[in-house]
Amino acid sequence: MNIRQKISADDMRERILVVAEEHFRRIGYAKTAVADIAQAMGMSPANVYRFFPSKLAINDALCAKVMRETDALIMSIVERQAPASERLVALIVELHRHNKEKLTNEHRLFDMVEVAMEENWPAIEAHCESVVIQMARLVGEGIASGEFRTVDPADFAETAFSATAKVFHPTMIAQSARFGDDQEDQARRIAQLILAALRP
Repeated sequence: MNIRQKISADDMRERILVVAEEHFRRIGYAKTAVADIAQAMGMSPANVYRFFPSKLAINDALCAKVMRETDALIMSIVERQAPASERLVALIVELHRHNKEKLTNEHRLFDMVEVAMEENWPAIEAHCESVVIQMARLVGEGIASGEFRTVDPADFAETAFSATAKVFHPTMIAQSARFGDDQEDQARRIAQLILAALRP
């Protein structure tokens, strides 16, 4: 006797996200409808809506998944055994490099991230907060070790994050690329400017 295995709600959400991501990569997030995702899964759109109340909810969940990969990169940099100053430069340069690579190699998926940043989706807000928190952690560690002068780590990190917009934001990365700018050099210059502001 065949007993149909029951799929948990979490597993079904993950399956929906996998199919949505495949469609976003292939035809772009703007052109993908919930009906396309449902058809690919052999179910009705109403069934998809049982797990996600809207396409925006699918978009935000998928964006959060993409951002978790970026956050993992940031954590790997922050937890390195190196002076805080080196890790802060690495965070800025390597995060820029990561975003540029994603924009170049997975542009259809990154189109979604660009819109998410413009519209302040919850996943993007959470990601930006995470970057600021990790920058503040590095600033705090640098102060404790004597590398940096005494500042308010959280306030300084907020300002530093704003200063890095040109090399972090996908729209600005794309615009600079069209003009042939050496963005990695810009990222390093911004990082050095931030370090100069922190020196005792």
